[in-house]
Formats: sequence, structure tokens, C-alpha cells
Amino acid sequence: MEVIKTKFGILKEAVIASYYPTGEPESYKVEEESELDISGYKIIPLYGFVDERRKEFPPIKVFKSGNIKSVALNELASIKTSIGVFEAEKVTFYEEGQMNRLFLLDGRLSGYWSEDDEYNLAKVYKLDFEFASIENKLMSLHFYKTGELQSLTLWPKERIRINVNEYNFVGRIGVSLYKSGKIKSCEPFRPTTINTPLGAIEAYDINAIGIHGDTNSLNFNEDGSIKSLISSTNTIAIITPDGDKIYHSPKKIRLYSSSEVMDTITLKIEFIGNKVIIDNKYEYSIDINQFEIKRFGERQLTLSGDLNK
Repeated sequence: MEVIKTKFGILKEAVIASYYPTGEPESYKVEEESELDISGYKIIPLYGFVDERRKEFPPIKVFKSGNIKSVALNELASIKTSIGVFEAEKVTFYEEGQMNRLFLLDGRLSGYWSEDDEYNLAKVYKLDFEFASIENKLMSLHFYKTGELQSLTLWPKERIRINVNEYNFVGRIGVSLYKSGKIKSCEPFRPTTINTPLGAIEAYDINAIGIHGDTNSLNFNEDGSIKSLISSTNTIAIITPDGDKIYHSPKKIRLYSSSEVMDTITLKIEFIGNKVIIDNKYEYSIDINQFEIKRFGERQLTLSGDLNK
């Protein structure tokens, strides 16, 4: 163990825990209280004895440049952000020094410590946005380099009420935002009917896993119009000017050849100008084709023009 001088302060009783393949330090462990000053944030890395709840990763990770990448904090610390003050146990940074993510808790799940135990420690925060008034337990916050909130991630048990234009529905996992504070994407809790240029389609990703709220199945343009969605429950038929029909649908596949468990491959539908792009590769002009929407598995198709009859 030795004293290590960094750009951001002195690490006492510290050791380089790992190196990049090119030889630069990648992470540090510390055994005594040390204070770092990173872009005005004065923080104390996790040091000394680590209880069974806290993760055993090296508490300080750095970029090859020596700038701080992430710090696990010794205890909950109040961190000031553009949307308020939050208590956090881990902070990550962009290489230029701006705050990247706040992890409000940083516990390690094990036989000793469950997700419910961690959830019970979480604090409820109140936040007001144009699209939602939130009073929930949050897992993490992600910020743009310029300081605005980029996304927030909820605990799996948490739900929020989302209002965008004519839509009012329950969301889960998290939301992402434009720098303006407008909603960028969200994850519907259940299949939610969305009026699209093709007709009414249910937005819902049955495979959403909820790691973070950065990317979600329902995406909006900044003006609130629909940009893209994922559907687990609808089939789309494209009727070409020649009268041909082309079908796009979710798919059911077996996870393993001998398994009885079926997995769903969802359908992604994106709108760009006068075009619809399906599954990132099939492109159709909206004005010269007709579109039929049905429930996945149903035989009877309904013309999109008849959806409101």
C-alpha cells in the first residue's frame, strides 16, 4: 500500500488494482479515507472493510487519461444536480469530468442480501415533468454532458402515470428525455394502443428487461408525435399498389430445441417522414401503400381506414 497522487486528490493507503493492456492504471483500491475533488464534487471513495452488502469491485475506476470514470462512495453522499439533490452511493463521469450517472444505491445482491432488502433502503423522490409527476423510488439517473437529465430508471416494483398528448397510461422501468425536458421514450406496463400513420397498434415489449431507462419500446419525437414503437401483439400487412400483400409479425420460437417454453421475437415499427421502417430493414412508403393491422394470431384483418368505425 502507498500514497498515490491523482489529478483529483491523494489516495491514502492505496494500490493499483488493475491495468489496461497498454499499461495505464485502470482501477484503484484504498484502505484509508481519501477525498477526491471531481469537477467540484467532493467525494470519499469506499475504503477499508467492506460489509457484505457492498460490492467488492475496486471503488475507483479511471480512463486511460487518468480522469475518473466511476467512484463507489464510502457512504451515501448528497449530490447536487440540475433537477435537485440526490443521495447516492456511486457516481460515474464522462471523461471530460461531467457527471454521467448517479446510482442511488450500490448494493450487491446475494443469498445474504436480496433485491427486496435493497429496495427497502431506497428513498422516494418527487419530480415534476410535463409528462408525469413522479413520486417513486429511483435506481439511477443519467445526465447529458451539459447537465440536463437524460433518463431515469425505476425500481422494478415501481410504476408511473405517463401523459403525452392524448395518451394516458402506466409506465415501468424508466423514461428518457430530450434536453428540453420533453419525453423521448418510455416503457408501457401493459399493451397500450397508439394511433400511428398505419392505424392503431399496441405498443409493448414483452422482452423488456429493465436494466436502465435509456432506451425503451415507445419513442416520441420532441413534439410528442410517435417516432417508433415495439409491438408484441400485432401483425401488419402491407398491400402494395399492385395488390400484393406482405406480412410482418412477431414470432414465437422455442428457446431450446427440446424446450416447451416459447419466446417472442417482437416487431419494431419506425416512422420517418412518409416512410415506415419495420425491423430496421423493411421500408415502405405510407402514401402509396395500404396497411392492415390485426392481433397477432388472428386470421381476420382490419383495414387501417376502418379502425375507427
